[in-house]
Amino acid sequence: MKITLKMIKELRQKTQAGITHCKTALEETQGDIEAAIELLKKKGIFSYNPDKKKETLEGLTNVVVKGNKAILYELNTETDFVAKNEHFIDLYNQLEKILLEADSSIKNLDDFLRYQWNGKSIEELISEKTFIIKEQIVLSRIQIIYKKDEEGFGFYKHQGGKISSLVHLTKSSADAEEHLPVHIVGMKPKFLNKESVDNDFINKEKENLLEQIKQKNSRKPLTDQLLEKIIENNLNALIEKNCLLEQPFYMESNQNIREYLAHNKTDIIAYYCFEVGKK
Repeated sequence: MKITLKMIKELRQKTQAGITHCKTALEETQGDIEAAIELLKKKGIFSYNPDKKKETLEGLTNVVVKGNKAILYELNTETDFVAKNEHFIDLYNQLEKILLEADSSIKNLDDFLRYQWNGKSIEELISEKTFIIKEQIVLSRIQIIYKKDEEGFGFYKHQGGKISSLVHLTKSSADAEEHLPVHIVGMKPKFLNKESVDNDFINKEKENLLEQIKQKNSRKPLTDQLLEKIIENNLNALIEKNCLLEQPFYMESNQNIREYLAHNKTDIIAYYCFEVGKK
């Protein structure tokens, strides 16, 4: 019997086993989904019971730099207890090694989950650990960044991996590489600069401000002109608060990050911040 992609997908949805394991199980059971599930159970590959599926909001993030390559990733599970389990930590460390050694063909999470390591896909490695631990394990996101020789990477891992941050600089600067990632973790900017603020954020905050101001002044409604001016002022302050370049530097609040970068003769190409359970 021909094993189709639809059959493999259905089996994967029911078992969370890897693609190769699903295909092999279906071949051995002549395409019988239920029989394939039982076979995967016997082989110890059935990852979890879908009827008991839970959110995977615990876990760890990681950030590592090796030469001109930097990686960030987040590995999640259901409980904080399992996030400290030796099997989970072993997988967490293994993923670091694989990501650092993987070639440039890895562009995104899907690429990496299909990536072959010692004869198994990353997806299959995760499924095997899931079966051992008896809780779902999910590699929820990765980021791979490359820099030029003259550029700089700064990185920081907070609370053993609860939050990880990375900053990519136009020019290497020891001071900026040390302090900016810490600032990012502490101040949690949403955008690099005012130009990168998206319309969804602006529209949502405008609505929130409008509602707050109307409630506060319900007994004496403001004129449209005054209301618009108040919203504009509050929105500008909110945007500055959420833009990295406009934020006061955490070590020296009388200068903002833009001024701090100018003093250190560098600029930010991009920054990244992974916090467990938050996208």
